[in-house]
Amino acid sequence: MNSKQLKILALISMFFDHFIRIFPLSDAIVPVADRFASIGLENLSIWIMSWVPHVLMYFGRVAAPVFMFCIVEGFLHTRNIQKYILRIFSTAILAQIPYILFNLAENRLYGIAGDWRAVPFNILFTLGLGLLALWGYEECKGKGHKRLAIGFIILAGALARLFQFEGSEGYIFIIFMFYVLRNRPVWQRTLLFIPMLVLARYRLVAYTLENLDLLRTCILNILGPFLGILAICFYSGEKGDTGRRFQWFMYIFYPLHLIVLAVIGYLRVPFV
Repeated sequence: MNSKQLKILALISMFFDHFIRIFPLSDAIVPVADRFASIGLENLSIWIMSWVPHVLMYFGRVAAPVFMFCIVEGFLHTRNIQKYILRIFSTAILAQIPYILFNLAENRLYGIAGDWRAVPFNILFTLGLGLLALWGYEECKGKGHKRLAIGFIILAGALARLFQFEGSEGYIFIIFMFYVLRNRPVWQRTLLFIPMLVLARYRLVAYTLENLDLLRTCILNILGPFLGILAICFYSGEKGDTGRRFQWFMYIFYPLHLIVLAVIGYLRVPFV
């Protein structure tokens, strides 16, 4: 799987994750379950309703680690790191209003009172901050300032937490780990990322230990991203046919699909 194919996989996963927040999986699954119930297969109907939506949601968690991996690959291979950082942050700024509208539209559908100030900064801010941290890390390390280099990563994590970037310090940590482990054998990276994903979600793990009702959500947000790690194992190291049109499509698609889904969310009748 080359870089282009990996990015397309992440794009589809992300779109699926956002799509089902406006068009719940139950819209498609309930008729199927009802059909099985009507022919006397009640147990199968209940199983479909209980598990199929949850299992399908795992695919939506593949996107984040793949995008984080691609950010590291971009850092390693870009010709102009300053322009790369500028493109990421410019797209993040452009996408923030659509991201807020999308979240508010979802809240409206479920009868939740939304506050735009409570919506975090979108994931591109986190990716851009992670990219900036890697740049600072390498600059300091190259000059022999190892402690200051690590300080850049810690500072990035603190800023991500302070300004409520999506994924917060956990995503910064994963980006850094992708960079640090880039030369390790695939099997080693895969195994090492199991505890790292748990650490990245330490707050959710802590909440789950206090309230076991969150166990399914906790597993989803650890095992789901691990599926993304497994997808990265098939990366061939090749770039693929990624011309300017594809690159611009990747940048434009994020804010565009958010605004389209937000409009649909505001047009739909609330579920409750």
